[in-house]
Amino acid sequence: MSHFDYHQPDLLQEAIALLSEYGQEAALLAGGTALLIDIRHGELDPRHVVSLWGIPGLEAVQFDRGSGYHFGALVTITNLANALVDQPALRGLVDAATLLGAQQVQNVATLGGNICKASPGADMVPPLLCLDAMLVLDGPDGQRRTPLDGFLTGPDQTALLPAEVLTSIEFPSPASRTGTAFLKVMRRHAVDCSIVAVSARVTLAEDGQTILVARLGLGAVAPNPFRARQAEELLRGQKIEPDLLKQAGARARSEARPITDVRASADYRSMLIETLVPRALSKAAERAVEGARN
Repeated sequence: MSHFDYHQPDLLQEAIALLSEYGQEAALLAGGTALLIDIRHGELDPRHVVSLWGIPGLEAVQFDRGSGYHFGALVTITNLANALVDQPALRGLVDAATLLGAQQVQNVATLGGNICKASPGADMVPPLLCLDAMLVLDGPDGQRRTPLDGFLTGPDQTALLPAEVLTSIEFPSPASRTGTAFLKVMRRHAVDCSIVAVSARVTLAEDGQTILVARLGLGAVAPNPFRARQAEELLRGQKIEPDLLKQAGARARSEARPITDVRASADYRSMLIETLVPRALSKAAERAVEGARN
Protein backbone atom coordinates (compact mmCIF):
# COMPACT_ATOMS: atom_id res chain seq x y z
CA MET A 1 0.00 0.00 0.00
CA SER A 2 1.42 3.36 -1.02
CA HIS A 3 1.53 6.33 1.35
CA PHE A 4 -0.90 9.22 1.06
CA ASP A 5 -2.25 12.11 3.09
CA TYR A 6 -5.77 11.52 4.40
CA HIS A 7 -8.27 14.39 4.55
CA GLN A 8 -11.71 14.29 6.18
CA PRO A 9 -13.50 17.59 5.52
CA ASP A 10 -16.66 18.54 7.38
CA LEU A 11 -18.28 20.44 4.53
CA LEU A 12 -18.83 19.70 0.86
CA GLN A 13 -17.17 22.95 -0.18
CA GLU A 14 -14.06 21.95 1.79
CA ALA A 15 -13.90 18.67 -0.14
CA ILE A 16 -14.29 20.51 -3.44
CA ALA A 17 -11.53 22.93 -2.42
CA LEU A 18 -9.18 20.04 -1.62
CA LEU A 19 -9.91 18.42 -4.97
CA SER A 20 -9.26 21.73 -6.70
CA GLU A 21 -5.98 22.19 -4.85
CA TYR A 22 -4.54 18.72 -5.39
CA GLY A 23 -6.04 17.93 -8.80
CA GLN A 24 -5.01 14.59 -10.25
CA GLU A 25 -3.00 13.77 -7.13
CA ALA A 26 -6.27 13.43 -5.16
CA ALA A 27 -8.78 10.58 -4.96
CA LEU A 28 -12.23 10.58 -3.36
CA LEU A 29 -13.06 7.98 -0.72
CA ALA A 30 -16.65 6.77 -0.44
CA GLY A 31 -17.05 3.11 0.53
CA GLY A 32 -13.49 2.29 -0.47
CA THR A 33 -14.33 -1.17 -1.80
CA ALA A 34 -12.85 -0.25 -5.18
CA LEU A 35 -10.42 2.55 -4.28
CA LEU A 36 -8.40 0.64 -1.71
CA ILE A 37 -8.09 -2.38 -4.01
CA ASP A 38 -6.94 -0.17 -6.88
CA ILE A 39 -4.32 1.45 -4.63
CA ARG A 40 -3.13 -1.91 -3.31
CA HIS A 41 -2.80 -3.31 -6.83
CA GLY A 42 -0.92 -0.25 -8.04
CA GLU A 43 -3.64 0.87 -10.45
CA LEU A 44 -3.96 4.16 -8.55
CA ASP A 45 -1.28 6.05 -6.63
CA PRO A 46 -2.91 9.13 -5.09
CA ARG A 47 -0.90 11.49 -2.93
CA HIS A 48 -4.08 12.67 -1.20
CA VAL A 49 -7.28 10.79 -0.28
CA VAL A 50 -10.31 12.95 0.46
CA SER A 51 -13.02 11.21 2.46
CA LEU A 52 -16.67 12.17 2.01
CA TRP A 53 -17.86 10.53 5.23
CA GLY A 54 -17.73 13.63 7.42
CA ILE A 55 -20.02 15.61 5.13
CA PRO A 56 -23.65 15.77 6.30
CA GLY A 57 -26.51 14.88 3.99
CA LEU A 58 -24.72 12.48 1.68
CA GLU A 59 -26.34 9.46 3.36
CA ALA A 60 -29.87 10.82 3.05
CA VAL A 61 -32.77 8.76 1.70
CA GLN A 62 -35.89 10.70 0.72
CA PHE A 63 -39.11 9.80 -1.07
CA ASP A 64 -41.95 12.02 -2.22
CA ARG A 65 -44.71 10.86 -4.57
CA GLY A 66 -44.42 14.08 -6.50
CA SER A 67 -40.65 14.50 -6.79
CA GLY A 68 -39.71 10.80 -6.59
CA TYR A 69 -36.70 9.18 -4.93
CA HIS A 70 -33.57 10.91 -3.72
CA PHE A 71 -30.50 8.97 -2.54
CA GLY A 72 -27.36 10.61 -1.24
CA ALA A 73 -24.22 9.36 -2.92
CA LEU A 74 -22.99 7.73 0.32
CA VAL A 75 -26.07 5.54 0.79
CA THR A 76 -24.72 2.03 1.19
CA ILE A 77 -26.01 -0.79 -0.96
CA THR A 78 -27.49 -2.45 2.13
CA ASN A 79 -29.33 0.70 3.21
CA LEU A 80 -30.65 1.23 -0.31
CA ALA A 81 -32.10 -2.28 -0.40
CA ASN A 82 -33.65 -1.82 3.05
CA ALA A 83 -35.19 1.51 2.05
CA LEU A 84 -36.89 -0.01 -1.00
CA VAL A 85 -38.04 -3.33 0.47
CA ASP A 86 -41.66 -2.13 0.56
CA GLN A 87 -41.62 -0.66 -2.96
CA PRO A 88 -42.87 -3.44 -5.31
CA ALA A 89 -42.20 -1.49 -8.51
CA LEU A 90 -38.49 -1.19 -7.61
CA ARG A 91 -37.77 -4.84 -6.93
CA GLY A 92 -35.27 -4.90 -9.79
CA LEU A 93 -33.12 -2.32 -8.02
CA VAL A 94 -33.32 -4.35 -4.81
CA ASP A 95 -32.37 -7.50 -6.73
CA ALA A 96 -29.27 -5.74 -8.05
CA ALA A 97 -28.33 -4.56 -4.56
CA THR A 98 -28.61 -8.03 -3.03
CA LEU A 99 -26.39 -9.50 -5.77
CA LEU A 100 -23.61 -6.92 -5.51
CA GLY A 101 -20.81 -8.81 -3.81
CA ALA A 102 -21.12 -10.44 -0.42
CA GLN A 103 -23.01 -8.93 2.52
CA GLN A 104 -19.82 -7.41 3.92
CA VAL A 105 -19.28 -5.51 0.66
CA GLN A 106 -22.91 -4.36 0.52
CA ASN A 107 -22.59 -2.95 4.04
CA VAL A 108 -19.74 -0.64 2.96
CA ALA A 109 -20.05 -0.04 -0.79
CA THR A 110 -21.98 3.10 -1.77
CA LEU A 111 -24.38 3.87 -4.57
CA GLY A 112 -22.33 6.85 -5.71
CA GLY A 113 -19.11 4.87 -5.63
CA ASN A 114 -20.57 2.07 -7.74
CA ILE A 115 -21.57 4.62 -10.37
CA CYS A 116 -18.37 6.68 -10.37
CA LYS A 117 -16.08 3.66 -10.56
CA ALA A 118 -17.50 3.38 -14.09
CA SER A 119 -16.91 -0.36 -14.30
CA PRO A 120 -18.36 -2.16 -17.33
CA GLY A 121 -20.06 -4.51 -14.86
CA ALA A 122 -21.33 -1.95 -12.31
CA ASP A 123 -24.42 -3.77 -11.02
CA MET A 124 -26.39 -0.73 -9.85
CA VAL A 125 -26.16 1.14 -13.15
CA PRO A 126 -28.44 -0.99 -15.41
CA PRO A 127 -31.48 -0.76 -13.09
CA LEU A 128 -30.87 2.95 -12.53
CA LEU A 129 -30.71 3.47 -16.30
CA CYS A 130 -34.08 1.73 -16.54
CA LEU A 131 -35.45 4.20 -13.98
CA ASP A 132 -34.21 7.26 -15.92
CA ALA A 133 -31.97 8.28 -13.04
CA MET A 134 -30.53 11.78 -12.78
CA LEU A 135 -27.28 12.70 -11.03
CA VAL A 136 -26.67 15.82 -8.93
CA LEU A 137 -23.07 17.04 -9.19
CA ASP A 138 -21.42 19.76 -7.12
CA GLY A 139 -18.19 21.49 -8.08
CA PRO A 140 -16.26 24.77 -8.02
CA ASP A 141 -18.75 26.36 -10.42
CA GLY A 142 -21.84 25.28 -8.49
CA GLN A 143 -24.36 22.50 -8.91
CA ARG A 144 -25.64 20.80 -12.04
CA ARG A 145 -27.91 17.87 -12.88
CA THR A 146 -27.20 15.39 -15.64
CA PRO A 147 -28.74 12.08 -16.75
CA LEU A 148 -26.97 8.92 -15.68
CA ASP A 149 -27.41 7.82 -19.30
CA GLY A 150 -24.28 9.24 -20.94
CA PHE A 151 -22.45 10.04 -17.70
CA LEU A 152 -20.17 7.00 -18.02
CA THR A 153 -17.81 7.59 -20.94
CA GLY A 154 -15.59 4.50 -20.82
CA PRO A 155 -14.08 1.97 -18.40
CA ASP A 156 -13.10 3.95 -15.26
CA GLN A 157 -14.12 7.18 -17.02
CA THR A 158 -16.99 9.57 -16.31
CA ALA A 159 -18.18 13.02 -17.34
CA LEU A 160 -17.20 14.48 -13.95
CA LEU A 161 -15.52 17.86 -14.32
CA PRO A 162 -12.35 18.68 -12.34
CA ALA A 163 -13.02 18.81 -8.57
CA GLU A 164 -16.65 17.82 -9.10
CA VAL A 165 -18.42 15.46 -6.69
CA LEU A 166 -21.47 13.27 -7.24
CA THR A 167 -23.71 14.16 -4.31
CA SER A 168 -27.05 12.47 -5.02
CA ILE A 169 -29.00 10.19 -7.35
CA GLU A 170 -32.65 10.87 -8.20
CA PHE A 171 -35.36 9.18 -10.21
CA PRO A 172 -39.12 9.68 -10.56
CA SER A 173 -41.73 7.48 -8.96
CA PRO A 174 -42.63 4.61 -11.31
CA ALA A 175 -46.02 4.81 -12.98
CA SER A 176 -48.78 2.42 -11.98
CA ARG A 177 -48.61 -1.05 -13.55
CA THR A 178 -44.81 -0.88 -13.61
CA GLY A 179 -42.51 -3.79 -12.83
CA THR A 180 -38.73 -4.07 -12.78
CA ALA A 181 -36.32 -6.99 -12.77
CA PHE A 182 -32.57 -7.64 -12.62
CA LEU A 183 -30.80 -10.83 -13.66
CA LYS A 184 -27.09 -11.52 -13.38
CA VAL A 185 -24.85 -14.40 -14.39
CA MET A 186 -21.60 -14.84 -12.47
CA ARG A 187 -19.15 -17.60 -11.73
CA ARG A 188 -19.71 -17.62 -7.96
CA HIS A 189 -23.01 -16.69 -6.37
CA ALA A 190 -23.10 -13.15 -4.98
CA VAL A 191 -19.37 -12.67 -4.62
CA ASP A 192 -18.21 -12.24 -8.21
CA CYS A 193 -18.46 -9.60 -10.89
CA SER A 194 -21.07 -9.98 -13.59
CA ILE A 195 -20.45 -12.02 -16.69
CA VAL A 196 -23.66 -10.47 -18.02
CA ALA A 197 -26.29 -8.39 -16.22
CA VAL A 198 -29.70 -7.45 -17.60
CA SER A 199 -32.22 -5.09 -16.05
CA ALA A 200 -35.73 -4.47 -17.35
CA ARG A 201 -38.56 -2.07 -16.63
CA VAL A 202 -42.02 -2.57 -18.11
CA THR A 203 -45.08 -0.34 -17.74
CA LEU A 204 -48.29 -1.94 -18.99
CA ALA A 205 -51.54 -0.49 -20.28
CA GLU A 206 -54.82 -1.15 -18.49
CA ASP A 207 -55.29 -4.38 -20.44
CA GLY A 208 -52.26 -5.82 -18.61
CA GLN A 209 -50.67 -6.93 -21.89
CA THR A 210 -49.70 -3.92 -23.98
CA ILE A 211 -46.32 -2.37 -23.26
CA LEU A 212 -46.50 1.39 -22.78
CA VAL A 213 -42.90 1.88 -21.65
CA ALA A 214 -39.96 -0.50 -21.86
CA ARG A 215 -36.41 -0.04 -20.62
CA LEU A 216 -33.52 -2.45 -20.96
CA GLY A 217 -30.19 -1.91 -19.22
CA LEU A 218 -27.25 -4.20 -19.99
CA GLY A 219 -24.03 -4.58 -18.03
CA ALA A 220 -20.64 -6.23 -18.64
CA VAL A 221 -21.22 -6.44 -22.40
CA ALA A 222 -19.84 -3.04 -23.47
CA PRO A 223 -17.30 -0.49 -22.19
CA ASN A 224 -20.02 0.71 -19.79
CA PRO A 225 -23.57 -0.38 -18.90
CA PHE A 226 -25.99 0.98 -21.49
CA ARG A 227 -29.61 1.07 -22.57
CA ALA A 228 -30.56 -1.21 -25.46
CA ARG A 229 -32.64 1.44 -27.19
CA GLN A 230 -33.37 -0.49 -30.36
CA ALA A 231 -34.81 -3.36 -28.35
CA GLU A 232 -36.84 -0.89 -26.29
CA GLU A 233 -38.32 0.63 -29.44
CA LEU A 234 -39.24 -2.81 -30.72
CA LEU A 235 -41.28 -3.46 -27.56
CA ARG A 236 -43.15 -0.18 -27.27
CA GLY A 237 -46.86 -0.47 -28.04
CA GLN A 238 -46.70 -4.24 -28.52
CA LYS A 239 -48.44 -6.99 -26.59
CA ILE A 240 -46.24 -9.28 -24.56
CA GLU A 241 -45.72 -12.54 -26.39
CA PRO A 242 -42.85 -15.05 -26.30
CA ASP A 243 -41.85 -14.31 -29.91
CA LEU A 244 -41.69 -10.57 -29.22
CA LEU A 245 -39.48 -11.06 -26.16
CA LYS A 246 -37.23 -13.36 -28.16
CA GLN A 247 -36.90 -10.71 -30.86
CA ALA A 248 -36.01 -8.16 -28.20
CA GLY A 249 -33.25 -10.46 -26.96
CA ALA A 250 -31.81 -10.75 -30.45
CA ARG A 251 -32.01 -7.00 -30.97
CA ALA A 252 -30.28 -6.32 -27.64
CA ARG A 253 -27.55 -8.78 -28.58
CA SER A 254 -26.89 -6.82 -31.77
CA GLU A 255 -26.46 -3.60 -29.75
CA ALA A 256 -23.88 -5.03 -27.34
CA ARG A 257 -20.10 -5.07 -27.71
CA PRO A 258 -18.95 -7.92 -25.47
CA ILE A 259 -15.32 -8.88 -25.07
CA THR A 260 -13.51 -12.06 -24.15
CA ASP A 261 -11.77 -11.95 -20.76
CA VAL A 262 -10.96 -14.22 -17.83
CA ARG A 263 -14.64 -14.59 -16.92
CA ALA A 264 -16.19 -15.53 -20.27
CA SER A 265 -15.87 -15.38 -24.02
CA ALA A 266 -17.59 -12.76 -26.14
CA ASP A 267 -19.69 -15.47 -27.80
CA TYR A 268 -20.91 -16.79 -24.45
CA ARG A 269 -21.82 -13.30 -23.32
CA SER A 270 -23.78 -12.74 -26.54
CA MET A 271 -25.68 -15.96 -25.99
CA LEU A 272 -26.49 -14.91 -22.42
CA ILE A 273 -27.93 -11.60 -23.60
CA GLU A 274 -30.43 -13.41 -25.84
CA THR A 275 -31.32 -15.71 -22.95
CA LEU A 276 -31.57 -13.17 -20.14
CA VAL A 277 -33.39 -10.32 -21.91
CA PRO A 278 -36.64 -12.26 -22.47
CA ARG A 279 -36.50 -13.60 -18.91
CA ALA A 280 -35.97 -10.15 -17.40
CA LEU A 281 -38.76 -8.63 -19.49
CA SER A 282 -41.12 -11.45 -18.60
CA LYS A 283 -40.36 -11.11 -14.88
CA ALA A 284 -40.80 -7.33 -15.01
CA ALA A 285 -44.16 -7.74 -16.77
CA GLU A 286 -45.30 -10.32 -14.20
CA ARG A 287 -44.40 -7.94 -11.39
CA ALA A 288 -46.26 -5.11 -13.13
CA VAL A 289 -49.41 -7.26 -13.18
CA GLU A 290 -48.89 -8.30 -9.55
CA GLY A 291 -48.47 -4.69 -8.49
CA ALA A 292 -51.68 -3.66 -10.23
CA ARG A 293 -53.58 -6.34 -8.31
CA ASN A 294 -52.27 -5.26 -4.90
